[in-house]
Amino acid sequence: METPRGSGCKVMVTGGGTGGHVFPGIAVAHELMKHSKVEVLFVGKLNGSEAKWVTDAGLRFKGIRASGFPRSFSLRLFTFWFDLGAGLMEAGRLITEFKPSVVFATGGYVSVPVSLVAALRGVPVALLEPNVAPGLAAKFLALFSKKIFVGFEQTTPRFPKGRTQWTGIPVRQEIKTADKSESLKSFKLEERTPTVLMLGGSQGAHVLNQYMIDAIERLGQGYHRVQIIMMTGWRDYQTIVDRLEKCPLKVVLRPFIGNIHEAYAAADLVVARSGAMTCAEILSRELPAVFIPYPHASGHQEMNARILEKAGSAVVITEKQLENEKLIETLDELLAKPETLKTMGEKAKGLARPDASAKIVEALLGLVA
Repeated sequence: METPRGSGCKVMVTGGGTGGHVFPGIAVAHELMKHSKVEVLFVGKLNGSEAKWVTDAGLRFKGIRASGFPRSFSLRLFTFWFDLGAGLMEAGRLITEFKPSVVFATGGYVSVPVSLVAALRGVPVALLEPNVAPGLAAKFLALFSKKIFVGFEQTTPRFPKGRTQWTGIPVRQEIKTADKSESLKSFKLEERTPTVLMLGGSQGAHVLNQYMIDAIERLGQGYHRVQIIMMTGWRDYQTIVDRLEKCPLKVVLRPFIGNIHEAYAAADLVVARSGAMTCAEILSRELPAVFIPYPHASGHQEMNARILEKAGSAVVITEKQLENEKLIETLDELLAKPETLKTMGEKAKGLARPDASAKIVEALLGLVA
């Protein structure tokens, strides 16, 4: 009898810090586990938020010490070297115990010690870079990665040609398959009313929340039949609840949306930051988007958003433009033209890579075949 591909294979997935470095790893881990006798261990930051995300997804998790390289001289420079040394030792111990056949790094500084120790011990390392512009950790990891997967086609020239593959960004299965009708019921919303999903509550959340609330209030004064789902973050939640108490629109407010797959499924238009993971999730649902990129982090988010804008699936508004009521003007225009939203959704479908997880798993198993 032929042995199933990947049988007896052990894959160590490593990454953390943000959802964009964790959820693609979870998606790939679940795809890996469809194969017979593949064992997966996820390694993230000790006491990091990824521990809960990973264990909630039913995966084994181990944490190591890690910190980001400081961009300016400070006491953090000394703690960085201490954490790196500790992380290397802890990663070495985990690799000795788990004996991975391959390491899959999804980015973030926690993936550096794991990948480095693995490479020095002859374990093949594969890297995912989800953003258009590679970060510092990705540039370093690329030096010794056997395979480099990229989320955007435009990223391909930034890495060695022979080792780089445009796969898209892996998206969790529940994001892609959630039912629209059931999701609207979950939020107690109407089926025939356009739904706008507003994802505030993250980086730069207070500023973003204020402009979103202004837009909701203005929409409530207008002629659009629309309903809103908004993630506010914990700090602004009660203030926003009080402010929108008399808004005539149906507005569902949540400090955090744990069932984000249902929120996407319920939506007809998304207003959000443009982290790579958010972009991938929106594309996987074939949704039009209005992106307000986080203006820091080396401009990564704006680069991501501009790719979708150029393809016709999104509109990009900078934070500076928000001051000129650009958000309400854009929403007003889009909601008045359902055919435009439909066209944007079709463009999103053209950019989506629904087979990203499967492509990456195929390549990972190929490294140990």
